[in-house]
Amino acid sequence: MSVVVHGSPLSPFTRKVTLVAMEKGISFESKDINPYNPPDHFESISPLKRIPILTDGAFRLNDSSAIAAYLDAAFPSPNGTIIPTEPKALGYALWIEEYADTALFGDISQGVFRPTFINQMRGEPIDTQMIEEAVRNKLPVRFQYLESEISGKKYFSENRLTVADIAVYAQLANLDHAGQLPEQVSYPYLMGHYSQMKARETSKALSSQESRYLKFMLSQLKSSLSVDGSA
Repeated sequence: MSVVVHGSPLSPFTRKVTLVAMEKGISFESKDINPYNPPDHFESISPLKRIPILTDGAFRLNDSSAIAAYLDAAFPSPNGTIIPTEPKALGYALWIEEYADTALFGDISQGVFRPTFINQMRGEPIDTQMIEEAVRNKLPVRFQYLESEISGKKYFSENRLTVADIAVYAQLANLDHAGQLPEQVSYPYLMGHYSQMKARETSKALSSQESRYLKFMLSQLKSSLSVDGSA
């Protein structure tokens, strides 16, 4: 197997690339890299010190958007492309992907996921104040924009699955893991879209793996703290 996705199961960008590969039916291998405790050679394979990293034989590529585009072009699928080719649909799908990768990621990662899970994995208390600030004051702006963009539609672009849908789902899944998804009544179209994406066979398989990984990591932490006499 020549295609390898190097990353972390709980990284939304690794999740995005993995789902693109799964949706296209690409055979690949996953290899874990912890960006908080990376290997010594990390910068040599990831100049920006970020995940995921894709290798396809001797070919190596960084950045989830570049990887998604490569997988879409290099591996034709009977399911069609993940990235549209019609100019307006292409531009719009890439914009929604970028919005998810920057604005949505920033508020979810810094405001919810890290203060919840990374704090615990470092043996630190959950920062409930930071989480509340993100959920009450920061994330609603992101949700309102995406709600307006998906309103009345099943998918963001071309009335079919594209990288835009995968990118938004990939970010919201970490809110789901943290138990901080907004109520569907507040954002009916966005949460309906999330539920639809979560119900896909690819997403269900990946979500199950991620939940097991998260439980394992937290149980390992609890065990280590008990041994140290800290809990």
